[in-house]
Amino acid sequence: MPELQSEKKQYPRDITQWLDYLLARKLPTALSLAPTCIKQMDEGSPSYLDLARILASDPVISLTLMRKANQNPRQTSVFSKTLDHAMSMLGHAQIREVLTKTPKLETKYGYRAYYQAQNISLTRASLAQTFAEAKGTQKGNDVFWGSLFADAAEWYLWCYATPLMRKIASCPQAHQKQEAEVQLGCDLNALQLEILKALNAPELAIQSKQSQHCLSSRDWAMMAKFGQANARPQAPLSGQDSAIELSPSLKIARQNPLFFIELSRFYLHYYLGNSEPKQISRALAVTSAGLNMPVDEVRSLTTQGLIKIARQYRLPFCTSAITQVFEDIREDYPENETTHHVTPQKRAITSVSSRQSIPKHGSIDVTSQKAKASESKTVFTPDKSFLELLRKMKESPASFSSGAELMGQLANQIQQGLKLERSAIYVLNKDKTRLKSYFTSGISEKDPLKGFETQIIKGTIFKVLSEKPAAVWLKPSSRKEVADLVPMNFKQTTQRDESLFASIFVRNKPVAILYADQAQNKAIDEAQFRYFKLATKALEAALAALRNKQSNHANP
Repeated sequence: MPELQSEKKQYPRDITQWLDYLLARKLPTALSLAPTCIKQMDEGSPSYLDLARILASDPVISLTLMRKANQNPRQTSVFSKTLDHAMSMLGHAQIREVLTKTPKLETKYGYRAYYQAQNISLTRASLAQTFAEAKGTQKGNDVFWGSLFADAAEWYLWCYATPLMRKIASCPQAHQKQEAEVQLGCDLNALQLEILKALNAPELAIQSKQSQHCLSSRDWAMMAKFGQANARPQAPLSGQDSAIELSPSLKIARQNPLFFIELSRFYLHYYLGNSEPKQISRALAVTSAGLNMPVDEVRSLTTQGLIKIARQYRLPFCTSAITQVFEDIREDYPENETTHHVTPQKRAITSVSSRQSIPKHGSIDVTSQKAKASESKTVFTPDKSFLELLRKMKESPASFSSGAELMGQLANQIQQGLKLERSAIYVLNKDKTRLKSYFTSGISEKDPLKGFETQIIKGTIFKVLSEKPAAVWLKPSSRKEVADLVPMNFKQTTQRDESLFASIFVRNKPVAILYADQAQNKAIDEAQFRYFKLATKALEAALAALRNKQSNHANP
């Protein structure tokens, strides 16, 4: 079983001794997925792919099955690269044997480092797969399993050499290599590589630990420069400037499956380890260059991926990476953070300005940060009650008695906590053809906005928002084509030329549209829009959790 930090013992001092010491022991699993798989095999003949989807959440059992499938002597080229292939090599009888003989670890706080090591590995692997599939590669599963098993040696070390790994991890990153040699008596990377070979890990996992990486430090720097240049509004080049281009060799390297593994680790290093706006912006820029995608699409892609990870992988005492989105909510902002802080968003979030147009398919382009920054130089801070509601929605959505209570409270906090004049939540009917106001704040009984109801017509902003998750900041400077998306009856009702809109989707289905505006003589702040988007995302997640709770009660 994993060791507590207080334990004292004599550890090996070279690679050979470490191999004998670690591989003679079995890794325990922290989850209880085996009974589910065994039950499915008892009741029928589930496909290996279906079983693999269940067991993918358990790195230990997945590794044990992969190791057993690859232990028979044969050419490396026919080694199993994915879990479903490994299971097909074993058959149901051997799979059942592995499931029943893998030791189960008790849920104990002292073992949290072991759990967390696996949780980080799952996050890296899933994000690498997301990147690979975003580029249309057919090797997404290979990338996932290669990335996941690349960390297998660390699981062994965190399990059976916990005190040593804590000392290494507590050192500054620049000194961790030297500290590892002091604690382990050998080079950590060399030890990890030998462990992976002994475990018959997929070739992609082994390659990730070898010295020849896809990109050098210089390549990463060039990608950062390229991504940051393309993230800024294009300006005419002076006579001394030249456009930044990626070299042909760098473009070729981006086709290697190993590249997606390295890119996910690079991104998460800054996302989890350093939340400073400058560093997160650099990570987004590099990822944008690596995937050849706009920064806003990368932000949406990564956040959607992290949300998926949070739902699928739940190890004890582990915090999901997606919570970093909410950690970015601060009560005090340094100067200029309002306009330069980059927060990943789940949605295809948009803001409309005079430079933009609506493409035929209905999505809306995003304005430059510089254009937004010029509109407001004041620092906006929401009320504490607003932040408290967001945290409650995130941490304990089941505490709300119903979705109606939840939406009512959010409508109040959008208006009061974000210091806007009015807010309203318009709910869609069952066939998604009409909107009706159900939850409002700051709207008097005499205000026609109070009981507003309208049909959803093609070519209007309500139709766009009911077809695709988005948040829109409509400004006085918006182009006529954009402003005309707002139906005339709604314009006459609101009497506002600056307002915020957002669609609410639950389980990929539209359920409502959120609206807010400001007094005629006051402009909406960039930070208010950012918190408006955060509230929208939090509402979607909380409503989904409430529906899951209701479904569980209905089907005990």
